[in-house]
Amino acid sequence: MVEAGGYDDPWGQAGLRWWDGTAWTGHAHPAQPPTATPGLTGLLGGAERCAVIDVETTGLYSTDRIVEIAVVSLDATGAMVEEFETLVHPRRDVGPTWLHQVTASMVADAPTFDEVAHQVAARLDGAVCVGHNLAFDTRMLTAELTGAGIDIDWGHGLDTLTVTGAKLGVACADHGVPLVGAHSALCDARATAQLLAATAARFPAAGLPARARPVQARQGRIHTRAGTIAVDVPPPYLAGLASTLHTAPDTAPYVDLLDRAVADLRLTPEERTELAGLAADLGLNTRAVAGAHRDFVNALIDAALADGVVTDDEHDQLLRAAALLEVDPEVIGRRTDDLRARSEHLTLAPGMRVCFTGSATDSDGAEIARDTLERTATEKGLTPTGSVTKSGCDLLVAADSTTRSGKAGKARHHGVPIASVDDYLNVTRTGQTIPVSRLATAGVALVCEACGRSWCSQRRATRPLCADCKQSKPARPRRGPVTEKGAVERLTCAECGQEWDRPRARGRKPSRCPTCT
Repeated sequence: MVEAGGYDDPWGQAGLRWWDGTAWTGHAHPAQPPTATPGLTGLLGGAERCAVIDVETTGLYSTDRIVEIAVVSLDATGAMVEEFETLVHPRRDVGPTWLHQVTASMVADAPTFDEVAHQVAARLDGAVCVGHNLAFDTRMLTAELTGAGIDIDWGHGLDTLTVTGAKLGVACADHGVPLVGAHSALCDARATAQLLAATAARFPAAGLPARARPVQARQGRIHTRAGTIAVDVPPPYLAGLASTLHTAPDTAPYVDLLDRAVADLRLTPEERTELAGLAADLGLNTRAVAGAHRDFVNALIDAALADGVVTDDEHDQLLRAAALLEVDPEVIGRRTDDLRARSEHLTLAPGMRVCFTGSATDSDGAEIARDTLERTATEKGLTPTGSVTKSGCDLLVAADSTTRSGKAGKARHHGVPIASVDDYLNVTRTGQTIPVSRLATAGVALVCEACGRSWCSQRRATRPLCADCKQSKPARPRRGPVTEKGAVERLTCAECGQEWDRPRARGRKPSRCPTCT
């Protein structure tokens, strides 16, 4: 027996026609939604009402559960017909309380979704559905309704996120819509309803009503936030940075989900799968996704720069966000180093190790060869060195102290001070202290290949594992006891942090693996 649902119209008269399980119904969707006309009436495509929905959930996956739902019904003139809201017992942990402000105690006496499923379906059936990131709301509701034995064809809904390109709070501020009690399902649905009216002229196509089957007229128990104890759990830092984000309409639903996923600075394999699935649904190719990730990180940097200060903690979290999204961390350095660098004055003392990079010119514009600079350094009792390392270099002299050269990058990574060639030449003549710029050691951001957690480390790793995953990983057996003649010993590379095996031998143990050597 063929299950109930929307299928290709066998008569070719429409894009979809509804099969109720035993027969085709008269309801059918045209292949293309009708063109929208100005005003809310022209957006409903002949439907008598629209249903503005919002859900709060335990997480981002289609397997997660709803903890609160609201449906605000409007007639064709935009007048509010009815408001429906209830908390929902998810039969699991409530998830990110910092986001939806719902605690376990608040849903302890709430109905399960099965108990309210027909009340929800009755309000969606025959209405054009509206939401802010409607794809997320409908995906979560589809899973819940299907679990309750209700099939739903969403028709063609209206998504205010796609026409505003901004999170709900920012979109409301941009259009003069009040938003009180954000991330309460009813408050968000009310705001989205007003946002729909404010942006009605920007929708290119009218909506088509949803159809739900079966729908049973029944009244059930509901449980609202009224009378529950309000909570105030602060959001993660990254969520605050992303609160003013604008994005392109075509990537807006993806970025909205991305924002929620990386707020805890972790991207689990399941979250990556969910994001990839949404990108495919939206028709975003690899290049479009990479561009959305770069724009997202740049927006986070914009927010961090807004107060003119970038703290070490802010920089740490920006690096971790970039690592999670595979964005080159160099963009963070280019935009934040000036604010993070400390200006100091350094005395050139005999024996100090100095490295030179870039070209240099004298007061007449003639180029000064590097060996000339190194000879000058030797005459002053300094020790020229050809590379920048943490323990082998005390000063980097560059044509421009703001250079992004490889040696300058290493100097910033290791906290080695950087001076300009002009200042260096002046000091060699005057004997004064030299102005330098120094950055606190930033380290590199790593992402656990097992669980997706991010952190900052002083060393790179080709296959990083967080501390928890290392503990749970079975120990690798040694190839032989180290006391046996000819046995193998395991060493750890000081450069990349990876382990390697070598035949046990007398003498000093190497500090770097064969690859790094």
